[in-house]
Amino acid sequence: MLFGVGLGPGDPKLITLKAVEVLKAVDEVIVPGKLAESLVKHIVKPRVVEFPMGRSKEVTAKLAEELADRCVKEDIAFACLGDPMFYSTFQHLVEEIFKINPNVEIEIIPGVPSFTTVFSKIKKFIDIPMLVTTLKDDDIGCIVVLKATKPKETCEFLKKMGMREFYLAERMFMDGERIEKIDEPPERTDYFTIVVGMR
Repeated sequence: MLFGVGLGPGDPKLITLKAVEVLKAVDEVIVPGKLAESLVKHIVKPRVVEFPMGRSKEVTAKLAEELADRCVKEDIAFACLGDPMFYSTFQHLVEEIFKINPNVEIEIIPGVPSFTTVFSKIKKFIDIPMLVTTLKDDDIGCIVVLKATKPKETCEFLKKMGMREFYLAERMFMDGERIEKIDEPPERTDYFTIVVGMR
């Protein structure tokens, strides 16, 4: 299995207990550079794979070729800063692996993301709508709605904003967890519900 392990925003004390557990249990830990290495070296000795500008596609393809075979028999962790699901080298690695072997199993260990931690640094509470973007262009491809207790109503609103694909995450990591792609959103859900709309 291939694990994508988030290391958080840069403080080794913000690495989750689950991440530490996985890093200690796998057959090998791979990190994309010295900064990621500095965060995990007190837990395990990782293998550092540099992804240099201009050659990162070549390095990704070579590593994917290796892991497409190894991850069938071994457990390998690719540990990166932030969360592996956001603007991550891990995404490109998984895409390349799936081209070679779409049957490789992956598991994601989320990391503390910088775009939530920044508010603890600036000491600002957030209880208003918020947009997270890189400003690469003005075309928003994904919208996340917190406290989405009326998913049907929420999805109708998101459709007007161009979203076409919807996911519901109710009570994540709690009893009664429900994660699913939704074509027919329910009228009401738990307070701990997130709806994700994508183009």
